[in-house]
Amino acid sequence: MTRSFGGLWPALPLSDCFRIDVEPPPPAVSADIEQEITRLWQQACKATPALFNGCVFSASRVTRTAIKGYWTEYRRVFAQMKNPALFAYLRLQPLAVVGLLRTPEGYVLGRRHPSSIYQGNFWQSPPAGSIEKRTNTQSVHLAEQILAEAKEELGLDAQSLQVSRPIMAVRHPKTRVLDIGLMIKTPLSFKNVKESWEHHANREYDQLACVPAQNIATWMAQNAILPTSQYLLQHEAKGRMPRIL
Repeated sequence: MTRSFGGLWPALPLSDCFRIDVEPPPPAVSADIEQEITRLWQQACKATPALFNGCVFSASRVTRTAIKGYWTEYRRVFAQMKNPALFAYLRLQPLAVVGLLRTPEGYVLGRRHPSSIYQGNFWQSPPAGSIEKRTNTQSVHLAEQILAEAKEELGLDAQSLQVSRPIMAVRHPKTRVLDIGLMIKTPLSFKNVKESWEHHANREYDQLACVPAQNIATWMAQNAILPTSQYLLQHEAKGRMPRIL
């Protein structure tokens, strides 16, 4: 399998006062563009009936101190991923959260299930996932988002986790997804985390691994870890930030 992430994933270190501001969505697109979105979504739903058109957050402006953006339908993001030419009309930059979970023994990595729609077979630091509207509030709370993903992907309750402030924003060049990277600590052993994952989590990952601090360089050399997780591991190991957006 060729290890390729679609080019360099540029990153931006975030300030201590970083925030996310919610704005009204932009004007509607033309009928032709909307028709293409609908066609791609209906085609995908026939192939994968479990697809769900939720409400996700898209960035319109990104700086070290703030991200401004708005809520939109997931089917629009999906359509842009399938047909990148739609970016010229939609300008979507969907936000996601990616956490690096540290246990007393080391850092947790998970291999994305081979059947994953995006980046299957690569290793990532769970929990991770799109920023979704989980309540009726318009605000975006990153800690709530990453804790919800931890419950879904690892089966871990919020009481056992401590979430840091946002550290970096990382852009996927092809899809324009924008990852917000955070550190997470737990007093639970890796054995406890793995047992929770085995009994209470979804199947986002088909393997979990624990990476002690002294083994980070060895894992990085394999070029099998998705870039945002690489950057978070690098930040922990050397306190060094990757290339700026």
